[in-house]
Amino acid sequence: MLRSLVLAAAIAVPCLAQAADVVGTITILEGQAQVFRGLGRVQAAEGVRLSAGDIVETAAATFAQVEMVDQTIAQLGPATRLMIGEVGPRQKGGRFLYLMNGWIKLVAPKREAGAAPGLDLRSAQFEVPAAQATVVLHSLPGTLDAFAESGSARIVERQPGGNAGGTMSLKSGDYYQRKFPSRGVVASVSPPAFVADMPRAFRDSLPPRMERFKERVVQPKDAPAFDYADVEAWLQAEPVVRRPLMQRWRSKAREPAFRAALVANLRAHPEWDPILFPEKYLPKDPPRPAVAVGRAASEAASSVAR
Repeated sequence: MLRSLVLAAAIAVPCLAQAADVVGTITILEGQAQVFRGLGRVQAAEGVRLSAGDIVETAAATFAQVEMVDQTIAQLGPATRLMIGEVGPRQKGGRFLYLMNGWIKLVAPKREAGAAPGLDLRSAQFEVPAAQATVVLHSLPGTLDAFAESGSARIVERQPGGNAGGTMSLKSGDYYQRKFPSRGVVASVSPPAFVADMPRAFRDSLPPRMERFKERVVQPKDAPAFDYADVEAWLQAEPVVRRPLMQRWRSKAREPAFRAALVANLRAHPEWDPILFPEKYLPKDPPRPAVAVGRAASEAASSVAR
């Protein structure tokens, strides 16, 4: 009996640890998407749990809905890349969403007074602090379009080098557009082209579906291993993004092709240098004391004289 209880407890511990690490769930998936996790990647599917550090990438004609444990909902459109980020122990803040590019609709429900506001949305070009609002954003390398569907939100414009710029306030119905590195502009009406390009699913208010997957454990299928080109944008992102990935992917440096690409692009991610060339960072032999050197020289001269 005692042995059975010990065995049950041993099995339960990993399950509890896994549950504690879950920060979100894919509750809707129309099309194909992949999740970069650990040293590999898996096929996304409805019911797959997500953890801090996971990267979700959707295909060219995909819609996905991710529901976070704090009730924030992130809807992803086609060709979108999103990371569930987490700051280090020495930094302020907690988890956040990091948008590399693509379409995202961020839905933050109303919360009780005193409750945490939700997740910030970050990017190399902007930040959207957590707010009780529904915002649609389309981020491309040179432009950002945003629409406040409901509530009020702020967009903190970032300049090259990661420095913060101005802050633009959006109220319900406002449309924002920015062409980097210029400041953005706010209008009261969204242009027809933006509305036409918006993913069709973004136009509906989809209900939460987390309850359907609370008691279902969906194991994702493995996807092909990734190479440097698959994650180049993440490896060359700003330090808050790429440094945790270095720790997670450091063993990839043993793969010849991956290592060669890391070396060729080392200027874009210099923190890989100690991993690629550890011999450069070995402790040097301490210099010999001058007295000892002089004594050794005298002994050598005496030996020659004899």
